[in-house]
Parts: sequence; C-alpha cells; structure tokens
Amino acid sequence: MLIPIERKAREPVAAQIAAYLRRAIEAGRLEPGAKLEPIRVLAKQLGLNRETVATAYRELEQLGLTEAAVGRGTFVLGPSASTLSGVGAARSDERSFEPVFSRACETARASAVARIDYSAPPGAIHFERLIPDAGLYPHEAFRKALNVALAKGGPALYDYGDPRGHEGLRRALVERMARSGIEADSDGVVITAGATQGFAIAARIFCDAGDAVAVESPTYPWAFATLAALGLRAAPIPLAPDGLDLDRLDAVLAQRNVRLIYTMPSFHNPTGTSSDLAHRRRLLEIAARHGVPILEDDFEKDLRVRGRGAPPLRALDRHGIVSYLGTFSKTLFPAARVGWLFAPPAIAAAAVFAKRTMDLTTSPLLQAGLAVFLREGSYDRHLRRVVKQLEARLEAAEGALARHLPDGSSFSRSEGGFLVWVTLPDAIDSSALLDDAKRAGVVYAPGELFYPDGRRSSCLRLSVANTSVAEIERGVAVLGEVARAALARGRRRAAEVVHV
Repeated sequence: MLIPIERKAREPVAAQIAAYLRRAIEAGRLEPGAKLEPIRVLAKQLGLNRETVATAYRELEQLGLTEAAVGRGTFVLGPSASTLSGVGAARSDERSFEPVFSRACETARASAVARIDYSAPPGAIHFERLIPDAGLYPHEAFRKALNVALAKGGPALYDYGDPRGHEGLRRALVERMARSGIEADSDGVVITAGATQGFAIAARIFCDAGDAVAVESPTYPWAFATLAALGLRAAPIPLAPDGLDLDRLDAVLAQRNVRLIYTMPSFHNPTGTSSDLAHRRRLLEIAARHGVPILEDDFEKDLRVRGRGAPPLRALDRHGIVSYLGTFSKTLFPAARVGWLFAPPAIAAAAVFAKRTMDLTTSPLLQAGLAVFLREGSYDRHLRRVVKQLEARLEAAEGALARHLPDGSSFSRSEGGFLVWVTLPDAIDSSALLDDAKRAGVVYAPGELFYPDGRRSSCLRLSVANTSVAEIERGVAVLGEVARAALARGRRRAAEVVHV
C-alpha cells in the first residue's frame, strides 16, 4: 500500500496515515473484511518507525472503522455511522471538503521521488541536482536569438502554433540527428514540453490502463510516477554492466503484457553507463521479434567527453520500431522545456494528437528562438563550453571518489553526461546515510529513488552538473567521512549485540 506522506506538514504523520485510510474506507476503496498491511510491513514501505503506524491503526479502531485480531492482523469493518454522519465531530454541513483522489494519483504521489527530502543547511554541496550550471547559461546569446525570432516571426509567434512544433526547429533537429546517423524528416518530429512529456505521450499512445512498460532497474525516477499517474505498471528489467539484461527482457516480453520498452542506452540515468553496438543490435532484434516498440531516451546525447560511442538505436533500426526522444533541458537551462520525439509517420501522427490533449502545443516563441540559436551556431559554441567544464568535473569526481570512498566501494566511469553511480559497502543504506550527509553539508540522490519498489540500496547518484571542481573534491571527501562513520557505528552495534 502506497500512502502519500508530507513529512514537513503540520499534521502528524500518524494522523495523515489514519486520514488516508479513513477516506479509502469511506469511499469503498477498502471494503469491509479487507486486511490492512501489517504494521511492520507498512512502516518499512513508508520509511517510518512501527509506533507511528500503530498509532494510526489505533485511531482507526477508535473510530470503529477497523478491528484488530490478535495474531491475525487488522481488518476493515466499513464506514461507521458516526464517521458518515459527522457525529462526534462537526455537523455534516460544516465539515470541510476532503477530496478522494484516484488510485493512480495516490500511487504516483507516494512514489519515492515525491517522498525524499533534499533540504540542507545553507552552503551545502548539492550533488542531487541534474540541472545545468547557471554560470554557463548562454543568457546573452539566447536573448539575441529570441529577438531575431520575434523580428522575423512577428505576431504569429503569439498564436498557438503548429501542434507538431515550429517548422524551423524541426528542420534544425533533423540536421542534428543526421550527425548521429539518424535518417529523419521534419514530418516525423514532434516538439514536446521536455523529455518527460515525450515519455508520457509514448506511454499513452502505446498502452492501455493496466498495461506494463519495461524499464531499466534502476532508471529515471519520474518514469515511475508518470506511469503510475497513467494507470500503468513498470516491468523492471535488471541493468547489467553492458546495459539491459537482455535475457531477462526476452523472457519478460514472452510472458507479460508489456507494450513498450523504455531505455537509455547512452549516459544512462542514474548509472551514467552506455551499451555497446552488439548489445544495441540484440536489443533491437528482441524487440522486433516480440513486436514491442522501443522508446529511446537520449537526453544527454550532446554531453560526450570521451570516445565515440555506438550509434543511437534509432540509427540502427531497420524495423521502424524505435521512437527517439531528445531534450534541451539538460544542456541549456531548465526553463527550456523543449524536447522532441522522432518516430515513424503513424506513431508521430498519434503522438501529435496525444500532445494536443495535454497542452495543445509548446510555446512557439521559445521554439522559434531555439531554431535561431541552433541555426546560427550558438548552441554548438555553448556546448563546447559545457563539455569542457564537464570533462574537468568528471575527472575531479573520479579522482576524489578513488581517494575518499571507504574500502569495498566502487563507482561508474562514464564517457559523458553529468552522472556518477556510487556503490558503497552493503552495510550502508544510502537513504539512511542521506540524513547524516545533509547535516555535514552534502546532498545526493539515494539509490532507492531509482527502483520501482523503492528497495533499500547501498548505491547513490552524484551529479556534477551544478558543482565546481573545488566543491566536488570537498563534497566527496565529506561523503567518504560520513560513510566511514556509518560503517564504524554499525561495527560497534554488532559488537554490542555479541556481548549482550
């Protein structure tokens, strides 16, 4: 059971749990006779102590909504007359409206991405932020591009615009994709409000409620929340060192109702790894054999600092089974909520209609400015600055991690992108360690965030997108100290247990 918790709210957490379950009982989502999750299980799922959940269950029992049976658990009795009529509380005509949200909404809100608290003291080093460095924003060049676009486009840029996207931008993207070996035409390009919207569009056009989408495990955490909000399920496929576990994927596609494969073969989020050519070709063969389309998320394509890399899946696709997703949000600035989906004609047409049901179109003015920015070479000049900084930051991170992590740790070495995936000794829970790290002035993204089941993980993701070389060295040193302190505490506790 996934229950949304607002840890910073004034209402106690136990009261939030009780209120959620009460609404579910009154709305009939929890029927009479249904057994609630055991206290131990729910406490673990929500990352709480057992007494908090026990307090919530006692409140429900006092309201006459549940009954606890010793040795058997807690069972729903159904909405009581008092809770339905308002007796013992306020009169029914005076009570505030309490919304009952859909299961899909509640599940999405209860995901780890909405649960983890990144607040930290002023001056903290933020390794969790996967957004470009504000010091590298091309402010003046982009302002000029917008002015040129306005002078040329005039009042038309204030209209809704073509739902497929600005023609000039789509042509510019076709030229950029050709550099990666992707044969494209502007009719197959659909401009989206970032890559996340592109993912949601693909999920909507290929899947019905209850269907599953194969995702890498670990993967981009907002994918889980998006799928849940659409009433879809994630079918997690383990990530091997060279990419998706293709044997496992083959078996899952043969047995389950999987309608889409979502993958990041280059600069994967969160691990930063990339698959090789042989792996990509076999992935295409498996997908084609099962007739399951692929959504390739190439969100950091322009951030390569080493090597040449394998071509995108879309460049290798001979079956028309791959839809290709790109974005400017990670290379320009977060406000550039512009991405694109390139797909075969029938898929592109369906994607355009799906986008129109979501937001009609993406800002024509922003698109026109981007088209000028790309056409005049400003984007490539900007990328050269970003990649130069990124190379120095990745080298600094790898050097610092090698020096400061405790024995038994490891980390990924990427050919590009902002991310490093760190694996600490198994005795460390990276979510529990986060509180210690924040107090010491370092913030990161814990491993549980990237798994659909929010499992305990000794892994964590570091992003160097928003940190200087000096901050990286200092932050990794602090992280190493915090991790070693946690290991020492664990050893002391183990020794105390032995001596009791």
